[in-house]
Amino acid sequence: QGAVVIVDNKTNYVTAIVGGRGADDPFNRAYLSARQPGSTIKPLIDYGPAFDTGEYYPTRMVNDHKWEKGPSNSGRRYFGNVTVREALNRSLNTVAWQILEDIGIDFGLSYLGEMEFQKLSYVDNQVPSLSIGGFTNGVRVVDMAKGYSTLANGGVYNDRTCIVKILHEKEGELTKDMTPFAKQVYRSDSAFMLTDVLKGTFTSPYGTGRGLGLENDMPAAGKTGTTNSSKDTWFCGYTPYYTAAVWVGYDIPRNMPGIYGATYAGKIWKNVMDEIHQGLPPLDWEQPDTVERRADETNGIEDYFSTTAQFRAQQS
Repeated sequence: QGAVVIVDNKTNYVTAIVGGRGADDPFNRAYLSARQPGSTIKPLIDYGPAFDTGEYYPTRMVNDHKWEKGPSNSGRRYFGNVTVREALNRSLNTVAWQILEDIGIDFGLSYLGEMEFQKLSYVDNQVPSLSIGGFTNGVRVVDMAKGYSTLANGGVYNDRTCIVKILHEKEGELTKDMTPFAKQVYRSDSAFMLTDVLKGTFTSPYGTGRGLGLENDMPAAGKTGTTNSSKDTWFCGYTPYYTAAVWVGYDIPRNMPGIYGATYAGKIWKNVMDEIHQGLPPLDWEQPDTVERRADETNGIEDYFSTTAQFRAQQS
């Protein structure tokens, strides 16, 4: 089975929904089903909030290692000291786990609440496995699409869904007094730097989505997700134009050996995004005034930095 949600980043409306295979199944998995998101949750709950604290940035070093009762990386490989950029492009579970515990589990979780994720539970409070997608109930495909569209829009969340207006036979338009609600969830500099890191999913030598980049050099950012035994596989990604979230799995979870986020889900994402971007000129994200590119004073690596990060880190 599978489900897809597409958000128009310009209007913030959900513009396309596929709730399952074929046309005869009435169950809409995009809105009604909740599944474990795997590593697709990392940008939303770990790295985005971490960048907001000012303590984390693309070149910050974190030690990737295995410890007792800690998570394992895919393939059981560990790389020692790595930058945050490399850790996210490699989708290292141990680094994501460390970051969420450092910034505060409930602090990271609060960002999902700000974006109105529907299936969160109080049981999830203070659970470190959230960092790699281990939720009590899981998440909806539409919530993941809206979360990634928030990153695409400079960290601004908008609560528009797929309803443009509702007309009543006698009372006229019921939605005329309803205005969309928008709020800054991630800082604009955090969203820009995180988006730049997520471009590496396609372009980095060790990116988990190599080969899934869009046609005509369209800038894109994204993330793969694969749960234990590949029971849930995801690809979430975006351009300045559109965001698409794709889930592939079975209604009753079962092992899918050899299937990963970059296989079926990733290829569906690429095919859909290539189609809806036809005729659109390549468009990149505008660099905020609060972001500069320079060499890291500690390791000499050149990358993006927030000009306000040090102040925010001191305040936190």
